[in-house]
Amino acid sequence: MSNIQSTSELSVDRREETVVTQQPGYAATEQVTRDVAAERRMGLFQLTRILMTVLGVLEILLGIRFVLHLIAANAASGFTQFIYGVSGLFVAPFSGLVGTPTAGGTTFEVTTLIAMAVYALLFWIILRIIPIVVDRPSARTVTRSTREQTPGSAGGVGTDRTIRTISS
Repeated sequence: MSNIQSTSELSVDRREETVVTQQPGYAATEQVTRDVAAERRMGLFQLTRILMTVLGVLEILLGIRFVLHLIAANAASGFTQFIYGVSGLFVAPFSGLVGTPTAGGTTFEVTTLIAMAVYALLFWIILRIIPIVVDRPSARTVTRSTREQTPGSAGGVGTDRTIRTISS
């Protein structure tokens, strides 16, 4: 049984390609490197930024809701209705969990504070699990080099192409 795998079966982390074009009295070299692992890390970074932005917006909405209840804001106001309507969806799972103390029209809405803590914890857990699932650690590295030469036409122009594939 052979342990040799084709390049298509391996997950490629880095690919380097060098193309040399030769003509009489002239040679051009082009080298292109594609780092797939770095691209994967950048995608993970983008996902982290998006999730942190969503959490930030949610925490701001819940914080405004808490302050509006605390200062006894006019519930008939359009802004207050908007904030209560949007944030009410996220506070609903925690309603009735604990009592809501009120005094003189102000409300200390503990459920909003609990919701803020739970959502922050939930996002923190998600942000810690994603890299564990996505990361592909490997202790093995395979480097393959392929060299292709195309014969020149009648004028002697030829192309020499070298492809290096690094797999982990």
